[in-house]
Amino acid sequence: MDANTGRTRSFGGCATCRSRHMKCDEGRPACSLCIHAGITCGGYDISIFFDFEEAPDPSELRFRRPLLTEIERKCMSEWLTSSVPPAQVPQVIARIEEEGEESIISSDFHIRRGPFGAFRLAPSKSRSPREAQTIWDGDIQPQSLEQVDEAFSFSEDFGIPPETQELIQTVFGQPSQYSSSELMESWNVTNGSGRIHEIFDNMEINMSDNQQPWAFSFPQATFMSQSETWNAMNVTIPSGLPVTVPHDAISLLKHYSTTVLRSLTPFRHSKTPWHILFIPHVKNCLAALTLGEAMEHASLCSFYGTLAISAFSLGGVSVSPMWLNQGRSYKQQAREQARLMLKTAYDVPKTAKYKSVLMALLTMVQLSMVSGNRNQTECYLVEAEKFIRVKGLKRRKSRKVRLLHHCYAFERMFHESIFVAGTNSSHRHHVRKAIELSGAKDYSQDSLSFNMSEWSWSNLEEAMLRVKGREEGENDLHLQLPGVWDKTLYPEIFGVPEQYVFLLSLTIRLVREKERTELESTTSVKEFLIHAKAVERCINQLQQSEQAPSTDRTEQNAHLSRPTELNDILPAMQTAMSIYFYRRVYDINTSLLQQKVTQVRDCLMRYESSGAENAYGTARLVWPAFVAASEADDLAVQCSFSQWFKVSATRSGLHLFTDALTNLERIWEGKRNVDGSIYMRETLMT
Repeated sequence: MDANTGRTRSFGGCATCRSRHMKCDEGRPACSLCIHAGITCGGYDISIFFDFEEAPDPSELRFRRPLLTEIERKCMSEWLTSSVPPAQVPQVIARIEEEGEESIISSDFHIRRGPFGAFRLAPSKSRSPREAQTIWDGDIQPQSLEQVDEAFSFSEDFGIPPETQELIQTVFGQPSQYSSSELMESWNVTNGSGRIHEIFDNMEINMSDNQQPWAFSFPQATFMSQSETWNAMNVTIPSGLPVTVPHDAISLLKHYSTTVLRSLTPFRHSKTPWHILFIPHVKNCLAALTLGEAMEHASLCSFYGTLAISAFSLGGVSVSPMWLNQGRSYKQQAREQARLMLKTAYDVPKTAKYKSVLMALLTMVQLSMVSGNRNQTECYLVEAEKFIRVKGLKRRKSRKVRLLHHCYAFERMFHESIFVAGTNSSHRHHVRKAIELSGAKDYSQDSLSFNMSEWSWSNLEEAMLRVKGREEGENDLHLQLPGVWDKTLYPEIFGVPEQYVFLLSLTIRLVREKERTELESTTSVKEFLIHAKAVERCINQLQQSEQAPSTDRTEQNAHLSRPTELNDILPAMQTAMSIYFYRRVYDINTSLLQQKVTQVRDCLMRYESSGAENAYGTARLVWPAFVAASEADDLAVQCSFSQWFKVSATRSGLHLFTDALTNLERIWEGKRNVDGSIYMRETLMT
């Protein structure tokens, strides 16, 4: 300390005033404060001695052991005062608090800013039998565990700083990562009934009475017939233990960023959700794994899921079984991490960030789609819906969260339009019940099922012109309510107006209402036709507004500034929605729709003529191409669609195109065998 600061001693005042934390006037022989209070003054004798000083009676005195020399203490004082300027101390402490609040509850972290720091050690978790077996097979023997002195054992739950742990390890030679009791507990861990099983075909989901409303479990199922090699890859990567970095991760991420990503978005800029959310997140996971950091299950799910998508694509492009096998391996690991993630996704406090869990679910949706498994796509989409409604709608949503919500809703609409195998599955009933029991239904602006029971607009065209509020626009997840929302992100992400997605949603609801009416007769034919005519007029108006030249300068500039690919993608999607409406709602004979089928085919041919280097957003054409091709009667038109799917599959390597072509060939074969009256629904249900 500086001698000019005015403070003459570190332990000023009498012993009594110091113990009472009072300000002492240091009067002699006794201070006046003690005299006025009528108590005995403790005096000013020294009561702290260093062990190298002579003390009359060590048993009556307290000792302080000097660990540092005078020079070291002086250097330490200088470092403390110079590392952080005094004026910036509050800002540094506030920054540490912010970083601590943003950290994940379940992971360890250690922050240091100059002389200040904060740390958290996650509570130890029970380990799986496989992990316990790994521990026993290592250098630690069971006999040595019994000989560990209990007096020197410590747990991370006590909150010992990392520096202190290092010191204890140095003194006693005891590893801090595992205690003997922890190892014995790991040895006795078994797989209980609470374990979440994999998402498989024909699965059923049940909710026990003692579960939380939002908890879920998958029943035990048998994995698809694969070789023993891939069964061996179905392993759990325990949290907190080092994860091996895949040797091909960099090359796969590069392929994903170029080839795969180009198929997902029609835009060439770097402001899509994949550029600003998914790819940076996966790269951060790769960096963390490289540094040996522990990752939560949501991040590992996104990481391995992205590698699997890229490996499948690379295997399709190069026709290499090695990459296909690698993709299956990464898919297994991603599905395992998804199981573990969903097991704690609704815990409080949360174990992972909301965006991380939702990105993981959307990655699994994408992985299931490109690998051609519609049942798994259905399951992950329904789980994403539950997670959004329970955890996402009641919060104030940032732009990044809304981007993810738009990505989910867009994929869900096209999935609902062609998925006919499980619209009333037990999984959907379970999710609907879980949402209702959790109280999250109150935040939803739309119904929990695709139906028309809440149609309350006498004029749909006028209702579509009204302005939506923020809450209505954000929480109308499946676009049931008409209106204009100026904050919509569909044009920015996918290049399509929100009115298109809304009309597709209404068409799906009309189809469901028609099917329900045929079974239960709940809606009159007159009422159904009124609703259908209103949707039909809006679909035709949307298609005409795209084809007719606009007089609004703003709309003209927007039309000129959009990518050239959208000039073919948008007309194809709008015409395909018209085909879907007339075929599924009115059940019009396919011979009356061949002109529209040819229009979609022409859009695909113009798009294909742009060249492989300009083939952005190919995956967005799968739905319109599939809907139109499924109604094609002419053999030459069918061959044109078939050729487009083959070229797109070769270019992108994604199984999504080959899977769609396989279903189309079944539909065309059915048309030839059943006098042309069969259509998409009947074939997909077989």
